Amino acid sequence: MTDLALAIDLGGTNIRAGLIDPSGTIVTQAETRTRAMDGPIVVLDQIAALAAQVLQGTEVKGVGMCSPGPIDTLKGQTFFIQTLAGFEGFPLRQALSDRLHLPVQVENDGISGAVAELCFGAGRAYQDFVYATISTGIGGGIVVDGRPLRGRRGMAGHIGHMAFHRDWPRHKGGKLPAFEDYGAGPALTARAMALAAKTPTSPLHSEILDARAVYRAAAQGDHLAQSLVHDEAELLGMGFASLAHILSPQAIILGGGMAQAWDQLQPTLQASLDAHLKPGFEGIPILRAELGTTSSLIGAAALIFRPELASSHP
Repeated sequence: MTDLALAIDLGGTNIRAGLIDPSGTIVTQAETRTRAMDGPIVVLDQIAALAAQVLQGTEVKGVGMCSPGPIDTLKGQTFFIQTLAGFEGFPLRQALSDRLHLPVQVENDGISGAVAELCFGAGRAYQDFVYATISTGIGGGIVVDGRPLRGRRGMAGHIGHMAFHRDWPRHKGGKLPAFEDYGAGPALTARAMALAAKTPTSPLHSEILDARAVYRAAAQGDHLAQSLVHDEAELLGMGFASLAHILSPQAIILGGGMAQAWDQLQPTLQASLDAHLKPGFEGIPILRAELGTTSSLIGAAALIFRPELASSHP
């Protein structure tokens, strides 16, 4: 048996598979668009086909898989995945193990990213840190005393669902707005669209907007875009300060799509965090994730090489 692991990153848009060695190096990988609305059996067929393409007959130690949450990683069972139809109460770990005839570890993608940074990235120097991944939503993983924090059902670390402000508009059913409702990419885009419509002098006024367009315009010197980026960094710093007071981490590591705008976000983001910390909590650096968009994939493989970091043993 070769000293390799098969890693699967299941997302609502894409599925990625890779062969990864114990150093966290991706030996080979492949990707396909997720048939997200066709149900778990079809998605499992896609995963199996992608695994066969990557493996090409290679033997592996096991399979590490990460998925959007919430997922009960102790049982290997999904609750509800907003971007994947039909996964309510689905026994993901057992179904994948039966399909691939291999032992499988299943993990939330945020925790998987934290494990990757702990083993191979920006978290190697720390025993206690928060990993925050910010793109279309906000997810995360928390490392305490050198191990991922699991909590009930292995579901700790859903930092994007942290209630953010009681006076802001509530969701249907009266639920409070969450951190990701104001700090994730779609929220930045919504603010940009509202302000750009009133600012014909801004290049954002005539552009098809998303978060990348805002950062691009800010880098080119547009004052409206720069103001939006500043406000985004301020909001994220406020949320990070709440996490810092609860967890007292040595560092906060930023991953996901927002990390690609690191140079624009970092000064205000760090200043916002520092400004909102109480005495005794000062000195927490915000670091850029080192593994980029591959962190969750690599973290899934790390659970095979470092089973003591996994939530369960198959």
